[in-house]
Amino acid sequence: MIGFTVIFAAAISGYAGLGVWAIAVTAIALVSLSYAEYSGLYRRGQELGLTSLTQSTLLQSACNAAIATTGAYAAGLVLRMI
Repeated sequence: MIGFTVIFAAAISGYAGLGVWAIAVTAIALVSLSYAEYSGLYRRGQELGLTSLTQSTLLQSACNAAIATTGAYAAGLVLRMI
């Protein structure tokens, strides 16, 4: 539920006309939530020697968060233009 609230905050940021830095802030919030939820799995993967796999998973999570927040921000901007 918190993740959806963060994405909604990105949309509100776009609607309010805040700077593009709002995308970075909300993306970092989503990545932090993901890491907090799965930190045990990341730690266990690193202990098993799967460092490259856990790093690529974190990078993919960051890219997904950036895509989601950019889309929400853009949707907010579009709604503002209407």
